[in-house]
Amino acid sequence: MSESSLVAHAETVRAAAESRAHRRRTAVQLETTAALVATRRDELASLERALAEEQAGVRRLEQLSPTKVWAALRGNTADRLATERAEADAAALAVTAARSRLDSAVAEDARVRREHDALSGADRAYDEALVSYEEAILASGGPDAAELTELAERWGVAQARRREIGEAVEALRGARSALDGALDKLDSAGGWSTYDTFFGGGLIADMVKHSRIDDATEAFTAVNRALERLSVELADIGGAAIDGVDVSQTLAVFDVLFDNIVSDWMVRDRIAEAQGRAEALRRRLSELAAELDTEAAEGAARITELQRRREAILTTP
Repeated sequence: MSESSLVAHAETVRAAAESRAHRRRTAVQLETTAALVATRRDELASLERALAEEQAGVRRLEQLSPTKVWAALRGNTADRLATERAEADAAALAVTAARSRLDSAVAEDARVRREHDALSGADRAYDEALVSYEEAILASGGPDAAELTELAERWGVAQARRREIGEAVEALRGARSALDGALDKLDSAGGWSTYDTFFGGGLIADMVKHSRIDDATEAFTAVNRALERLSVELADIGGAAIDGVDVSQTLAVFDVLFDNIVSDWMVRDRIAEAQGRAEALRRRLSELAAELDTEAAEGAARITELQRRREAILTTP
């Protein structure tokens, strides 16, 4: 590939980078203009409420009302009415000014939005320009070709890793949600068990207790299924980020939690034991969430650095 062709690709990248930077600046401006519009709307609404109150005060003095009667008795009806009308006029002027400020803010927001929308393809054009330039450099076999090839390989590995971590995070979110729901049901069963054990709950309490136990058992079965899915996703990741995680030992601890229980005291003890194990699992899942967050952040940093180096190669004259 000729030197002039590479120069043309480089100029395309430069122009695309300029457009992309312009779009990002307008995006920041949009945040400011949108906030100003919201502020102006709130301001106008407040002043309109104040105007409505002032106008109501004028109407009360103009019509037969306790306010007018009281003013008449004091002999200052005319003065009070004049004051109320003046205050209402001032409030109306304030509303008019606020509407003007809002109109101005809306117009500015619309202007910036049009400018931003006109550059809607800037990011895509920039990415395409980089790809074309990269392909041209690779085809030329220049000194940067080998590094670009290595960067592409590392980038692919990092992206795959990020996707796998995202899947593990999603599975973990499902497991934690299932565990929270199951713990609520287990706590309810525990409360009824305590009532039945210490306060002689009777037949109704016993029936409710066993119904809550059934609900908790079913809920923890769902927890186990979520943990099984999580264990599969964690296996995809491996490595130091999940050292110490032993999900497999947790998979079957709840499925037969309340089988073959024959007394109120034993029910209560078994529920307490299950609550302890469930809380321990909750803590372990919280630790795992922190580990995955760290891993995700490190992966994102790696990808950002690879992108930065690639851009540096493709945009440095």
